[in-house]
Amino acid sequence: MRSVALAAVLLSASFASAQGEVDHAAIARHALTETIRPGYADLAAKSEVLQDKTEALCRAPSKAALQATKDAFAATVESWSRVEIFRFGPMNHEHRYERLFFWPDPRGIGLRQVRRALLTKDDAVTSPETLRKKSVALQGLPAFEFLLYGKGADALSAGDAGAFRCRFAVSIAANVADIAHAVKQDWREGAPFTKDYLSPGPNDPLYRAPKDVTLELFKAFSGGIELVRDQKLGKPLGESAETARPRLAAFWRSGLTFPNMAGNVEAVRALFAKSGFADIVASQSPGVEDSVLFDLNHAIEVLGTMNMPIGEAVREPAPRGKLTALRIALKSARDTASGLIASGAGLSFGFNAMDGD
Repeated sequence: MRSVALAAVLLSASFASAQGEVDHAAIARHALTETIRPGYADLAAKSEVLQDKTEALCRAPSKAALQATKDAFAATVESWSRVEIFRFGPMNHEHRYERLFFWPDPRGIGLRQVRRALLTKDDAVTSPETLRKKSVALQGLPAFEFLLYGKGADALSAGDAGAFRCRFAVSIAANVADIAHAVKQDWREGAPFTKDYLSPGPNDPLYRAPKDVTLELFKAFSGGIELVRDQKLGKPLGESAETARPRLAAFWRSGLTFPNMAGNVEAVRALFAKSGFADIVASQSPGVEDSVLFDLNHAIEVLGTMNMPIGEAVREPAPRGKLTALRIALKSARDTASGLIASGAGLSFGFNAMDGD
C-alpha cells in the first residue's frame, strides 16, 4: 500500500453532537493508551524474539531451529497486523512503514531484488547498517518471508548451504526490531511527536487543533477497513474464481494471509470501541454502534475460520462465497460508521479506494 487516498477537511470550527461537544483530546488519549502504545510495545517485544530465534538458527541450523524461527515470524506478523493501520507519526518517519512492510508489490519488485541479492551474495544485505541503505523492498517482513518460505528456504536448516541466506535473514530481523523499538520510543510519554499528538497547537506543523488528531484517527479507522476489503481481499479475489490472483495477497507463502487480515480488523475494532468513536456513533444513532461492532466481530470470526491457503480460498465456491460476503459486511460497517463519526465529530470527508500501485 502506498497511501490511503483519503482527502479530508474540517467542516467547521466546532460541532455539537447530540450529547454535547466531542472531547477530541480524550479521543486522542484513549487511542494512544488503549491501542497504539500497547500495540507497538508488543511488536517491539515480538520482533526481538524473532531476531533472537533467527540468530540461534544461524548459529546452530536445524529443522527445530527453523520451525522456532517460523513461529516467531508468525507472532511478529500477527503483532504487526494489529498496528498496521496506524501509519502516521513515528511510523511515517524515515520511511519506516515501507521499510517494515513493502506491500503491495504487484510487479514483484521486492521479489526480484531479494533473489538478486541471494544470487550475487551481496554482502551489503547481511549487515543491518548497510541494509538500511539498500532498497526498502529488501528490509522488512515480506523479504524475510521469502527467505523463510521461498525457493531454497530449506537450506536454512542445512548448515553452510544456507549460511548467506541466514545472515541476510538476521540482518532483516535486526532491522525490523530496530524499527519497532524506535516507533515504540517515539510514542512514549513526553516524546516530541507524542506531545504534538496529545496537545496540538496553532503553530504546530502537523496538528493545529485536537480535531486534527481525530481526523487522523478517523483515516486510520476508515482506511483500515478499506485496506482489508479492497486491497487484501479484493485484489486476490478478482472478479471470479478464474481470474483470482492469490499471489497478490500479503503473506501468501507463509499461510499468514488471513491472520494478517484478522489482525487488521481487530485493530479497527479496538480503535472504534476504545477511542470514543463508538460513543460518537451512539450519540448520533443509538444502537448502530452495536451493528458496526457485530460486522467487525463477524469479519474477525470468518477470517479466523479460513484454515486453508489463500489460493484455495479464493477459488473454491464455499470459502470464496464467504469472503465475498465479508467484503459487503465490511463496506457496510465502514460506510455506516464513517458517516456518523464524521457528523458527530464535525468532520467532512471524502475518500477513494486505495491506489495499490
